[in-house]
Amino acid sequence: MKKIFLIFPLVLFIVGCGNQNEHLAKGKELIKSDKRRKEERAVREFKLAIEQESDNAEAHYLLGFYDSQEFYETNQPDWNQASIAQRGQHMFKAYQEDSGEYLEILIFDTLRDDDVNVQNAALEALTLVYQQGDRKQLLKQLQKAIKSKDNRDRHDAHWVMANIGKSDPTTMVPILIELLKHNQVGTRLNAVKALGEIGSEDAIPVLAALIESGSAKRKRDREEPEVRQLAVAALGKIGGKAVPELVKITQNKGSSLRVDAIRALSTLGDEKAVQPLLDALKEKSSREVVVKLSN
Repeated sequence: MKKIFLIFPLVLFIVGCGNQNEHLAKGKELIKSDKRRKEERAVREFKLAIEQESDNAEAHYLLGFYDSQEFYETNQPDWNQASIAQRGQHMFKAYQEDSGEYLEILIFDTLRDDDVNVQNAALEALTLVYQQGDRKQLLKQLQKAIKSKDNRDRHDAHWVMANIGKSDPTTMVPILIELLKHNQVGTRLNAVKALGEIGSEDAIPVLAALIESGSAKRKRDREEPEVRQLAVAALGKIGGKAVPELVKITQNKGSSLRVDAIRALSTLGDEKAVQPLLDALKEKSSREVVVKLSN
């Protein structure tokens, strides 16, 4: 069946030749219209479309995209049905019915939406893909996104990889560490951020090495300052065995990252950080830093 692709703001509609699900078609027309409460009415049509055709990928996707509590009055019976988890499940169902089409849509289109609920529904769907779908293809597409020249693609990919990595650091951390070798600074920045958000202590040695590269003799061996600064912040998020590395930076008076390390230590409440922080309070600095010592 030949397909024609029409792109409307934020949503990809797939219009097929032949007999299209009448409720799906009506819902899509409502979305494009300027009618009052068009989203709510469209959602009802998408629900009917699924009742009519349970394996309709587009109807599931659009229901996941638009099914929001904002479209219902609190006294209506279906007000509590539109949760992020349920919306994500509909998006995942779309992926199950047409994985080649909807995996890319979820990563490169849905995550870009301005509505945080849509973003979270996409994250929920992609987490389900990781758990129940083609994990290898998902990781391939996420790596494609984090290597993109588009900053939003890189940011979205790091966010998904970090969230998945929190439950499966054994798989995700090595992938992110490998991405630290990428020639694009933006890719390395987002890989560092994801490692910090995952919080695995396995990332400490490579983050410490990035920071230490700033003193390398050859320029080509030095990581960019912004990447090294983020690596310090990542160590602060990891905590635990990362504390000695942060203390080491605070004790190096020639380091441009001392203040960043002090800030990171001040949020941890680790007893090993107390003395370095007390020492820092006695010094004058050209960069302002607020140190909060935990009780």
